[in-house]
Amino acid sequence: MTAWTAETPHAPVVVRHRTGQGIGFADEGPFDRDADGVLWIRQPIARGSGQPLFPTVHALRQRRAVSRMLCQVCDADTLEQDPERQLFVLKDVGRPVEEGELTTAAPVCPPCALIAVEHCPHLRKHVAAWVERPLPWGVAGIPYDRHTLQPVPGDDLTKVAYGDPARHWLVATRQVLSLNGCTAVSADTGYLLPAGGVVGSRRQLPREAVTT
Repeated sequence: MTAWTAETPHAPVVVRHRTGQGIGFADEGPFDRDADGVLWIRQPIARGSGQPLFPTVHALRQRRAVSRMLCQVCDADTLEQDPERQLFVLKDVGRPVEEGELTTAAPVCPPCALIAVEHCPHLRKHVAAWVERPLPWGVAGIPYDRHTLQPVPGDDLTKVAYGDPARHWLVATRQVLSLNGCTAVSADTGYLLPAGGVVGSRRQLPREAVTT
C-alpha cells in the first residue's frame, strides 16, 4: 500500500457541490466518489517508481486492501487464508489494540508482519492483534471549510463516519475500519499466539523466521 515518489496526488479545483451541502471537483467524473457519495483524492498509479514514502500510503491501494481484506504487504487474500480472524499490526501508541479501535491499516499475513515491522519505520514500535470483525466505519481525509472552500489547517487526517453529513466536506484519502473481536498478540510469540490461547498450525511460521 505504500505510496512512491512518482505518485504525488493531483490537486483538482474544489468547488461547492450543486446541492450546496458539500464539495466536489470542477471536472468531477463518475469515479471520483465511492458508493457512499464521498469524494476521493486523485492519485497517479506508479508503484515501484522512485522511492517508497513510509508511512504514506496510496489512496486507491489502501481502499482496495481494506475493503477486500488483502495483505498490505503481499496483496494476498487474508480471508482465504483464514476466514475467521485477520492479523492487524498498528503503531504503538502506548496501549494494546482496543475493542472498536479505528484504523486505516489493512490486515497482514504473519510472515509479512515480520517484514513490515523490519522495513517500515512507522511500525518499529508496534502492537498487534487478531481481529474477528474488522468492519467498515468511515473515511479519513482532508476537511474543507464550508465558507472558504479551502482545506482546514491541521497535521492529522480527519476521521468521519459513514452517515455523518461532515463526510460531504471531506476529500478522502483513507478508508477507516473499526476493529471488533480483538485478541492481543504477545510480542514474544512472533505473532503466532493470541494472548492466553493457541492458534492453528496454518498461522505458524518457521522457527528461524520468528523474531522477538
